[in-house]
Amino acid sequence: MSDARLAQAARGFVGALAEENAGFWRDRDVRLDPNAPPALRLEQIRYRMRQGVYNELRSVELIAAWIPHVPEREIRELLPGQLDDEHRHYRLLRARLVALGEDPDGYRPLSEWEALFDWLCACRTRPTLEKLAMFQFAGETQSCEGFETLIALARDVDPESAELYRAEILPDEYRHAAIGRKALTLLADTPALQARARAACREMNDRIFAAYRAHRARADRGA
Repeated sequence: MSDARLAQAARGFVGALAEENAGFWRDRDVRLDPNAPPALRLEQIRYRMRQGVYNELRSVELIAAWIPHVPEREIRELLPGQLDDEHRHYRLLRARLVALGEDPDGYRPLSEWEALFDWLCACRTRPTLEKLAMFQFAGETQSCEGFETLIALARDVDPESAELYRAEILPDEYRHAAIGRKALTLLADTPALQARARAACREMNDRIFAAYRAHRARADRGA
């Protein structure tokens, strides 16, 4: 098969995998209840923000751990920019919570979130295809959808935080997801490699979903 045909097939695979991921997540992001009364919805959003500070900081850690283990130059050169973005998001969310009178450093993450990021950091020696299928492709694409939902549900109860996510965080998340699409388009060019990418996405989605369910249960308890 010619290089052009291989590239076309890889692009088709990436599009199909994106649809599969979207199907997996349909009605599964349980962190926010769109039907909750405004006061409860606001508390759910605040909990998301507290957890977000932790997630952004751990994202810095895992990308820094991964960079030395990504030999493909055209992909590796994109990761320091993502690392900078994640660090900026951490500082922005932390500052917003402080402005709201909260102590972001007093939050203790769920063991499920800690385990997820510990696992991702330990994945640094896995092939680039699998790593980026998990985090940038599956994880960051789901982050985009999750932030879009948060923005829509926060506009009436916390418009300043909604605008922070819309203007400062969501555009970066789109770029991070694009890194995953680029990696899969470049690397998933055989049926065997595509199967590995698909399995890695499913592995990541299952782990994220478990963390989401634990997240909602703790938020409902007001912990």
